[in-house]
Amino acid sequence: MAELGIHIEGLAELHAGLDRMSRDVDRATVAALKATQNIAKGSVRAQMRGRPRWDHRGMSERTGEAVKLGLSPHHQPRAGGPGRLTGTLAKGVGGVRKPRKTPQGFAGGVGVGGQVRNLYKGRTEGRFPYLKPGIDKATPKFGAVWLKAWNRAVHR
Repeated sequence: MAELGIHIEGLAELHAGLDRMSRDVDRATVAALKATQNIAKGSVRAQMRGRPRWDHRGMSERTGEAVKLGLSPHHQPRAGGPGRLTGTLAKGVGGVRKPRKTPQGFAGGVGVGGQVRNLYKGRTEGRFPYLKPGIDKATPKFGAVWLKAWNRAVHR
């Protein structure tokens, strides 16, 4: 009986090309994830930058020259919103630096961490929401970032 044989050329090049495409898509996915995290961080921080609540800051009238911000009215009551959230709370808004590979893709995220006490950030978020409105404002921009990154990876 005669044997039938198949000779395939270029199989190694095919595997190399598929591996390169997979790496390019993974790289584009991580880049898009980091870019969307940065957009979300900026949007959350923007929710924290309200009008300062008091016109006076710095030294007191008794001990030295005070810094006047020139606001009108000079004082905004507590019911008027969070004012300007600064310090550890604002600096604690961050994203995942090294996204983790999972079976579904890559995992990242944006949150408030750092040296902020959980009670303080929870109370503040409960009274003056800044995280969810910031994410909601940033979400419509995500699609364009992902589309651009994947198009660049596929059309190399």
